[in-house]
Amino acid sequence: MNPRYLLLSAALLLAGCGAPPTNTAPSTPTLDTQAVSTTVPAGAAGGPISQTGELLTPYVTANAQAKGAVPTNKFWSSLVFKRYKPNSMYSENMYAHPFAMKAGASGLSLGYPNTPRFTGGGGTSKYEYTFTPDFTLGVSGLNAPDTRADDWSDWTATAAWNDGTRSLKTTFGHGLPFVYATKTGGNAELRFNAPVNVWSNSGNALGVTVNGHHYALFAPTGATWTQAGNVFTSTLGGKDYYSVAVLPDATTTTLNDFKQYAFNFVTGTRVSWNYNAAAGNVTTTYTLTTTAKEGTGTGTLSALYRHQWLNSSSVNTTYKYASARGEMRVVRGSSFSTTMKFNGTLPWLPDKGTYDKNQLRAYVNEVRNAPDLLPYRGDSYWAGKSMGRLAEVIPIAEQLGDTAARDAFLNALKAYLQDWLDGQSPNNFYYNPTWGTLIGYPKGFGSEEELNDHHFHWGYFIQAAAIVAQYDPAWLTANGGDWKNTINELIRDVANTDDANKRYPRLRSFDAYAGHSWASGHAGFAAGNNQESSSEDMHFANALILWGSVTGDAATRDLGVYLYTNEANAIEQYWFDVNKQTFPAGYTHPAVGMVWGDGADYATWFSGEPEMIQGINFLPISAGSLYLGRNPDYLKANYDHLGREPQAWRDIFWEMYALYDAAGAVAKFGSGSYTPEEGESKAHTYHWIHNLNAMGRLDTGVTGNIPTSVVFNKAGTRTYVAYNPSGSTITVTFTDGKTMSVAPRTVGTSGPGTTPTDAPPTVSVTATPSTLTSAGTVTVNASASDDKGVTKVEFLRNGAVFATDTTAPYSATQSYASGQNGTYTYSARAYDTAGQSTTSGNATVTVNIGGTTGDTQAPTTPTGLVSNGRTDTSVSLTWGASSDNVGVKQYEVLQNGAQVAVVSGLTANITGLTANTAYTFAVRARDAAGNASANSNAVSVTTNPGAVTSRDAYATIRAATADAQSGTQKVSCSDGAGCEAVGYIANGDWLVFRNVNFGSTPARTVNLRVASGAGATVSGIVEVRIDSLTGPVLANPSVGDTGGWDAWRTIPYNTAAVTGVHDVYVNFKSGQAADFTNINWLQFGR
Repeated sequence: MNPRYLLLSAALLLAGCGAPPTNTAPSTPTLDTQAVSTTVPAGAAGGPISQTGELLTPYVTANAQAKGAVPTNKFWSSLVFKRYKPNSMYSENMYAHPFAMKAGASGLSLGYPNTPRFTGGGGTSKYEYTFTPDFTLGVSGLNAPDTRADDWSDWTATAAWNDGTRSLKTTFGHGLPFVYATKTGGNAELRFNAPVNVWSNSGNALGVTVNGHHYALFAPTGATWTQAGNVFTSTLGGKDYYSVAVLPDATTTTLNDFKQYAFNFVTGTRVSWNYNAAAGNVTTTYTLTTTAKEGTGTGTLSALYRHQWLNSSSVNTTYKYASARGEMRVVRGSSFSTTMKFNGTLPWLPDKGTYDKNQLRAYVNEVRNAPDLLPYRGDSYWAGKSMGRLAEVIPIAEQLGDTAARDAFLNALKAYLQDWLDGQSPNNFYYNPTWGTLIGYPKGFGSEEELNDHHFHWGYFIQAAAIVAQYDPAWLTANGGDWKNTINELIRDVANTDDANKRYPRLRSFDAYAGHSWASGHAGFAAGNNQESSSEDMHFANALILWGSVTGDAATRDLGVYLYTNEANAIEQYWFDVNKQTFPAGYTHPAVGMVWGDGADYATWFSGEPEMIQGINFLPISAGSLYLGRNPDYLKANYDHLGREPQAWRDIFWEMYALYDAAGAVAKFGSGSYTPEEGESKAHTYHWIHNLNAMGRLDTGVTGNIPTSVVFNKAGTRTYVAYNPSGSTITVTFTDGKTMSVAPRTVGTSGPGTTPTDAPPTVSVTATPSTLTSAGTVTVNASASDDKGVTKVEFLRNGAVFATDTTAPYSATQSYASGQNGTYTYSARAYDTAGQSTTSGNATVTVNIGGTTGDTQAPTTPTGLVSNGRTDTSVSLTWGASSDNVGVKQYEVLQNGAQVAVVSGLTANITGLTANTAYTFAVRARDAAGNASANSNAVSVTTNPGAVTSRDAYATIRAATADAQSGTQKVSCSDGAGCEAVGYIANGDWLVFRNVNFGSTPARTVNLRVASGAGATVSGIVEVRIDSLTGPVLANPSVGDTGGWDAWRTIPYNTAAVTGVHDVYVNFKSGQAADFTNINWLQFGR
């Protein structure tokens, strides 16, 4: 069959995108394959929908329409994706860092969230830097009906308001301490939400403080600001531009420094990357384009996230900001860069294992003899997982010499993959021209209505295609090249980098500045956007490396290397906090399940079990998971945090543990008496742990000159592994001088390795000055050497890494100000090319700003802690004052041993508690030097019982406890001990739950636990309504076959905002007469 090109009407691409365009439309988009449908499947919405079921179009201006496909899955995507229309026509909270913002009718509300709090399960699962607006930036009298996107670039967006008389545009972005504004039709206006202290006024530039946050207001030169209470206005001297900045301190020196960049409006941002294979490094360059509104100035100030500044020598100021991602450090200029180590990846592990091959063969036969080689056929996610499972077993069968099994697996994989790639229902991909995206049908987990998780889903398809192409190179040109072209379309849907390709947005899922992807297409949450399974994001990046390698597409391969390397560093900092510097003090978990715009949560969308929360950021385990081995000791801490041997997903945890202690993982596997995770097999797990037992840990000190090469090290003996995807023999050179020849289309090894003979590095450290008596900077210098070369030096303060330098002379700096008095211990850790490290001795610095001696004396212990009040959700506490030789700075309240509040007075009100639950509280005092007292006496308080007549919306609501029903029956189930669910559910049936209490903070999500064995042709909708069978709709997820009436799956769904007490109705709708679902429970979330 010859390929053909499907021309998509530009009118379709722009349909419904706000006001009719007045500029030239982009060129007509084309698809490079006929195997993608351009017809919406029967019964499908075909694209994003609102909570009320309305088919949505992007909210953009005419200016933005010419840019092509609209970005989704960004921190600011709620501007364009009105998921909660008509209730929200502006945006949800957007966390740019250091600013946070939210659009409203009168403009852009802004704030600087710099103080964490703990919420969530047990009051401690989630830490969040909550957005509380300090002021609204706008135009006097502005009352716009909606907010739209007017422009965007790699990490900035421009929002637009227009009420017919007045207009406003604001540009903001990651790392920008500025927000830039232009307006028409009225005076510039800044409306503050609390009393304002003006501490500097030079006419057009004001320095102000509100709620403890410092801001600068910049009007054009010659203009002034007028204050009326908490409202500031300016005519702008007849100009149309102004800007605001969040300042790191309240000094005129800083204000004047920021002023020189106030009118260099950022008009574009761009990320680029370069993979240096010989050195094993990825250099990422971030470039900002500015337009001077006054003068000829260029450049700006950018605050770098922790994963950036740890790997950059660009930071050239002492400015810092707090954020949900830890400390941000500021660079001055038009660009900056990071350099990160890429340790390589593989398509599978070599055959070096210490296993019993007969046992391995038996495990392979378990897969082959199953009723279905792809047991989890279904929506695009489960179809992908099923293909990923089979793809991992194919090379194992080949290593065993079982070509019959290999070919059976390969043929099944190829057939199912082609079934999805042929453009024909029921399994196919549809191109939506309105949103510029591909949607797989059957859809899953909001991939259609919310454009969720495309990178998670497509990664499995791309990996499967790479394995097929490895064993059948002719497949790449078969069917007129359509199979290959459709895989490339999947890549472009998630990670398009071709500016000429307007049918997809640039880097849809990946946030170039944040260093990781976002899972939600609309980002319509009060906590911002989120991502749960960072490991499936890595799986997508690894799939690109393999696909680019096997197809000879170096650009796609290197795109994968860039995504993989940056995300690995982001995961280490934001999901795992390997340096213990990102999570706030008092946070008790070593990992989080989900990262949000405002923080992170030890939770998942689908389960509260620790195995699921921690394991969701490990699966799927493949040779692309070797990045986890960069921090083996952390893996041990993560495993231990379970507090038990894993009760679910055991194989995932054993495979992770093998990167720390493979022999221990082999022992845990034992006789193999367990149930594999759905995307895993005993054959792959057995193969994985035994091969790592033979080869050892990942050797981070040596890399090969191709991306598909990795080095392992066991007790000083290296094993070199490389994958040659080409048709000719190649020679791979490693950074320690080792070379090896690799035959075509094989994974080759050289071992049992060479024995490193080089000595570990030597390192010493100095810190100056040794005593700091005024605000200033401490410079830490390290002298490091090694016979084979030093790769990097880490600088530690009080045992925690705060900076890394890869180039001699090695140095780092830290700034101190009033309130940071104390004694600090600095050291340095040097690494050589073998991955060996040496830590220096200590250098001590005493900080005594404004005093005469270093303060090391702790406050006295607070006394007399008592509870003087309680409700069903709160406890009031009071205590006696502590004394201190210098002065008490704050009191810290501990709840069940974890810090939950910081106050300056002698009382605290702890909220967000659970009714009729016992809590233990204590208080400690802390002075400005950081010295903490002992904990006060403990007091135990039990909250009041909640109203017995209401249900808690945020607790599990069992379907079998419905207050009334129609057409359903209770059924037994295996989804937990004593499980009783509701079944025999068909069209028109319903359940009602009386007096469900949502509280005063709106619910935003609902999870439904469902199962269905109705078959592929039967499905339906579960409507969640309030107050009556025809009342307002909160959610309406679709339910299809899950693989059986007892095959339970949790469906997460966003809800319309709801507060107070309501009857909740669950209505079941289907176009077929047959029963279509069972339901076990539902649970709302905020």
